[in-house]
Amino acid sequence: MAELSGAHVQTIGALERGDQRPSLDLALRISAAFDRPVQEVFFWADSSTITRDR
Repeated sequence: MAELSGAHVQTIGALERGDQRPSLDLALRISAAFDRPVQEVFFWADSSTITRDR
């Protein structure tokens, strides 16, 4: 994955462990490596930041 996305191996490891979040640029490069939309590869939701219209 590091080679395909142009990222450092340690960066990919940190993403996999959840220690780091990707920049938009890196998220797009990883998604392109999988040939998938970024929203299909990455999903993050923190229930404290989600707002809903009521």
